[in-house]
Amino acid sequence: MGRRILSDATTVVTALLSSSCCIIQLLLNIFSYSCAGFAVFTPYRSYLTSTTLIFLSLLFFKSGWKSRRAWTTTMISLLLMVTPEIVSWLNIGSTTTIETSSTMVLLHLDGLGCLACANRIKNALAAVDWVESVSVFFDNSSAIIQCNDYYYDGSHQEQSTIAAALVQVIKSVDPKYDASLIVPGAGAQGR
Repeated sequence: MGRRILSDATTVVTALLSSSCCIIQLLLNIFSYSCAGFAVFTPYRSYLTSTTLIFLSLLFFKSGWKSRRAWTTTMISLLLMVTPEIVSWLNIGSTTTIETSSTMVLLHLDGLGCLACANRIKNALAAVDWVESVSVFFDNSSAIIQCNDYYYDGSHQEQSTIAAALVQVIKSVDPKYDASLIVPGAGAQGR
């Protein structure tokens, strides 16, 4: 019995590590804790995923296909392994048609440690009443924000003014986060 529990625990732990501990980070974010540094496992994700799949194969080999315990461990492990993809999909969001006068702002983000950090920034920006849609991309540390041009006092605002307000929202999430406006066609010096 002890070996079975150890085998199941090892499989689930490798699945958790292969997710770069995304679940733990999301739970920490709920309580407003910053990045816990689990993104260090990201470069090893393919190895940890392979190890988890090997452990799952051994589990089925030892206990058979009809074992409820093996299927439960498999479902938990697979859910943990795909968590980063689910979070990434949620961060990108859906495309909406915007009929009001709006401005698209493209920001470069600094301080992102993991997908959960990107999720925190997305949620903070989405909570702003004049922000119409937000997509945050962890892979290239950027955000695309569609904003209503007429915010605050109802007067038209320039893109740089809107971007400055968005940067302040991002900095308010956690002091380690920062952002800068990306000017299309300006290259790296445009930031």
